[in-house]
Amino acid sequence: MKDSVRKLEAYQAETPIEAVKDRYHLDHLARLSANESVAGPSPKVKAALRTALEDLDLNYYPDGQATVLRQALADLNQVPADNLVLGVGADELIQLLTRVVLTPGSNMVVPDPTFGEYGIHGDIEQVTTKKVPVNPDNGHIDFKALRDAVDDQTEMVWLANPNNPTGVFEPVAKIQAFLEDLPDDVVLVVDEAYFDFVKDANKTVAPLVARYPNLVVLRTLSKAYGLANVRVGYGIMQDPLYTAMQAVRLPYNLSNLQMAAGTAAVQDQDYLKQVVSDVWTERDKFQNFLTDNQIPFYDSQANFVWLDVGDAPKVGQQLLERGYQIKSSSSPSWVRIALGTPAENAGLQAALKEILGK
Repeated sequence: MKDSVRKLEAYQAETPIEAVKDRYHLDHLARLSANESVAGPSPKVKAALRTALEDLDLNYYPDGQATVLRQALADLNQVPADNLVLGVGADELIQLLTRVVLTPGSNMVVPDPTFGEYGIHGDIEQVTTKKVPVNPDNGHIDFKALRDAVDDQTEMVWLANPNNPTGVFEPVAKIQAFLEDLPDDVVLVVDEAYFDFVKDANKTVAPLVARYPNLVVLRTLSKAYGLANVRVGYGIMQDPLYTAMQAVRLPYNLSNLQMAAGTAAVQDQDYLKQVVSDVWTERDKFQNFLTDNQIPFYDSQANFVWLDVGDAPKVGQQLLERGYQIKSSSSPSWVRIALGTPAENAGLQAALKEILGK
């Protein structure tokens, strides 16, 4: 066994809702720990799944190229279909990118804090992960420090935009300037899992992929589209990365049901716009609450907020006992809270005021 694998700790997924309710004798649990969509997917998704089930031949493999879903995504993003690699969530694409790009003994560079999956797969591929702290005052990435961390052994740089867990969004112009200064043999991966929630009209670097062969953009249907249980993600990239990724991707990695759900979801943009509008409303209300109560936070452009509560594990446990499950294990003092329904958000805010003595 690889030493790098032997040292890994398994990802700790959320405890099932019913188990938590039983443990704490709760009538309702607001699961606000995994940045899931409380709105759920478009109603057209379930209709598409019912039709797909009726037509499903379980004894035959699905379309290995996900042709219909691939074209729907190409139309949505205005990119060539042969620039898209589809995966079982963006997680599979993170795994495949590290497998394709990283060589043992090299390094990759990430902001800190950021999504932990990047570092996990770096460890598996036996590379060093160099962490560059974000600006402690506002959570923004220090692009100069990030560039300074790149050396002749660097093979990848990861940017989640908006960042997870901070929710902070970096303007496209800043990312492009960083990319211009990056060596051509260093791959920049911009993970746009939460970009749908950004208010800025110019919110994606996807159009830049055609100009930069070392740029990859990742997307997921788990967040704004409400398909976390279905597991569909995709990457936008050009050759030579596209051909290499297609070569290492497992054949038939998406089922007919995943493809049907994904296609129906991305084709219902009216529903997506309503979901995003509702998130904007709740996010503004939540951040106004934090400002009014002098609770430090970073300005979020995602469907969650990152705030300083002093003792994260303690506050996380106290909220859990009151029926609010949040992410409190990423920092000693900061917690990440996904936006729930209006009633859940209001209840959590009241509980937070009580716990923090506001």
